[in-house]
Amino acid sequence: MYIKREPLGRGNLAFGKRRRRFSLIGIILYVVILAVALFVYFRMDLVQPRVLEMIGPPPAPTTSPVELSASGDAAYDKGKLDEAADWYRQAAETDPTNVELLTQYARLLTLNHQHEEALTVADQIIALVPEDPRGYATRARALDWNGDYDQALIEALHAIELDPNYAPGHAYAAEAYADLGRYRQAREQAELGINLDPYNVDTRRNYAYVLEFYGDYQGAIQQYLQALGLAPNLLDLWYGLARNYRGAGQMEKSVETYAQIAVRTPEDPYLYVEWGKTYFEMRDDSAAQETLQQAVDLVCAQSQTADGVAEDEQVSCPLVSSSDLFASADSNPWKIVPGQQPTPNQIPWDAANRPVPTHILISAWNRLGQVYLTRRNYEDVIAILSEAVAWGEAQDPNAPDYQNIPIETYYVMASAYYYKDECRMAVPLAVKALHIYEDNKLTDPGAEATILRLFVLCRDWTEKPETAYSYSGPGFTNGFPDGYVEPDVIIQRPGTESDTSSTDSTSP
Repeated sequence: MYIKREPLGRGNLAFGKRRRRFSLIGIILYVVILAVALFVYFRMDLVQPRVLEMIGPPPAPTTSPVELSASGDAAYDKGKLDEAADWYRQAAETDPTNVELLTQYARLLTLNHQHEEALTVADQIIALVPEDPRGYATRARALDWNGDYDQALIEALHAIELDPNYAPGHAYAAEAYADLGRYRQAREQAELGINLDPYNVDTRRNYAYVLEFYGDYQGAIQQYLQALGLAPNLLDLWYGLARNYRGAGQMEKSVETYAQIAVRTPEDPYLYVEWGKTYFEMRDDSAAQETLQQAVDLVCAQSQTADGVAEDEQVSCPLVSSSDLFASADSNPWKIVPGQQPTPNQIPWDAANRPVPTHILISAWNRLGQVYLTRRNYEDVIAILSEAVAWGEAQDPNAPDYQNIPIETYYVMASAYYYKDECRMAVPLAVKALHIYEDNKLTDPGAEATILRLFVLCRDWTEKPETAYSYSGPGFTNGFPDGYVEPDVIIQRPGTESDTSSTDSTSP
């Protein structure tokens, strides 16, 4: 309906109907739209993927923190700590104020040796709940596993102060006390932790850890077994059990336990270092050499892979082999003429003279050198240990991951040079070892005796007079360091040729 108006001046209103008109353009447009709609309806299989491609997939449904943490717990139960930590990371990101989630996440980071990340999460907990012990206890363990024992103890004691009944606080305090050598307080705290929560895997583990320091290996074994009942796939517990079987003299059980670890982590070099140590203490030198060599090979290959070296281009370690160092050809740049002073570029432990791996595992290189010495493979001792020293010299001493080269690296290599009747190379290494011993105020009678004997042996007990060498540097009189009592040396020199038998040799 509409209102019909009369012309102006008439003043009358009239009502009428308007006739509708459909334009040709409107009809055509209507038909086109209908046709397109029918095409889309009947060819949806072609159209829908293109539409989704343009607008993107629908948002994934959000997984709840409970579901994410449950997935983390399942991975943890299987011993997959990396995967468990990732699930807990997602859960913590979804619920960033959940202190329990954050605590478990930080614990997993510490178990994965991601100490800095664990400390960051611990600080987040403390910021959320400054009067809660969990943040400080979490910091304590991360600091302890990162080697900062004093600060770890401070944090653990703060956690205990906030809540004397918080069992992990006592467990982590026990661990820090033990690492500081304060064993009585360590045992007190460990026992408190166990009494407060006997079903907590960390209280069990740290009680075992403290008992190991006391030399109570059987007691530690029982605690580790109970801890494994709570977390059967936690590798740290398996290593502790194997280590204490070795301490208790149960070598076969130690070997069997390392074999079980190998099923879980066959590519972990540290496993073969510890396994090799057990074989070495069993005096199964052949098996010790094999497992330790496997550790070296793994580290060597893994570091080259990380550096982008193709597998078919990778080389074994040491990068300068014993055959290279001791080739008899006159063209060998490392060859030392008996009785002559080595030139600076003949020193194989000088990093400037040789290629050095980007990464080594000091304990693997060091233990393998000791096994070689026992087996009289003196050239191999020198090759592997000189690489360790060269690697140490190539590192930045101010870097956070810098490692000092252990004193035995120097005196074991010096011993090998002595047995090869090359005292001009042996004595400088013995001097270096003595400086380390004095600078660090070490108290190791065995190391001290070995170093001192080397000075006497190289002065008085060489095979030929021209190969004798007496150090004349400051602080030495007649080739012997001042302030020490010269030992009586009685030696039966073993053969100087390489010998791969497992017969014992007489060390300096």
